[in-house]
Amino acid sequence: MAELTKTLELKLVDPNAHKRQKLRETRDAYQQALQAAFAAGCDTQAAANDVVVEYDLSGYAKNALKKYVPQLCGNSYDADELHDDHPVRFTNEGLQLDHQPQNAIEWYVKVPHHEDYHLWMPARANPDQRE
Repeated sequence: MAELTKTLELKLVDPNAHKRQKLRETRDAYQQALQAAFAAGCDTQAAANDVVVEYDLSGYAKNALKKYVPQLCGNSYDADELHDDHPVRFTNEGLQLDHQPQNAIEWYVKVPHHEDYHLWMPARANPDQRE
């Protein structure tokens, strides 16, 4: 039997004030860790780990940074400087979806905030994928 893969498109629903604050904290810590690791010229995962380990991020974000920064520092992109506000990246091991069809908002996505705290964010599916 052939394997079929389909991508589910979800859009996060506007979070409440508490969750917005926690998302800002994650974004800010991620940006600081990214800037510090890039400024240190971390061209290996081990070097990036030595820098990002100090930041209050989930292991999923730290592991993503350990893979991404060496690419920026010469392995793929050889960037001279960081441009823009980079989106927070997570490894896919931490992704969890929860489907509650009885609720007005059926889908929830787990966003890792830091090691012992995760945010369950409501999300809506693409209407074309409803079924």
